Amino acid sequence: MKGALMFARYFHAFYSKKQENLPAPLRLCAGHLGCGCAALIISAILWAGCVTNSQSSPSTASQTRVVVAQDSRFVAYSDGTVLDMATGLMWAAKDNGNPITWDEAKSYCANYRAGGYTNWRMPTLDELTALYDPKVSNNTPPAAGCEGGCHLTRFIHLNCCPVWWWNGLDEVPGFFHFRLGPSDWSDDSLSTFHPRALPVRNMQ
Repeated sequence: MKGALMFARYFHAFYSKKQENLPAPLRLCAGHLGCGCAALIISAILWAGCVTNSQSSPSTASQTRVVVAQDSRFVAYSDGTVLDMATGLMWAAKDNGNPITWDEAKSYCANYRAGGYTNWRMPTLDELTALYDPKVSNNTPPAAGCEGGCHLTRFIHLNCCPVWWWNGLDEVPGFFHFRLGPSDWSDDSLSTFHPRALPVRNMQ
């Protein structure tokens, strides 16, 4: 867009005869060889600028990730992220893989860097509840001491169904159980349920 605006501004200077508004090389070219020459120079300058900017800017996740699977609601990407099109949230494609305390899970999510993104966090109870789908049974093999059959998209792999949540305000531990469904769970049963960390991020 910026390049197009520059192009339009320069050509306006040609057609309005205000060539003093042009850069010196373009004024010289316009005076001796006409607008055709200047047009070529402008196009070359803008093209070179675009190439330089694209080569010098760091790669972003949106430029490098590719879709590896998709259904009517979820899109799984090659960078280990999953987009929920119903909520606009992006999820990690798998949990942390081991039993973890609530404090450790909160830190794990905050320091997660899948896809090159830096705004990962622990999900809220409402966000996990929205991810829960009793009509789906995920076939990810469970870890030792855990039961499988977590009710969420097959694109997100939990090796244990309980997932820690945080309301964003109070330091009160709680987890959501993707096999047993919505309920009031606390950290009192950590040794039995082995909750995991599942990072999430807002797309905006």
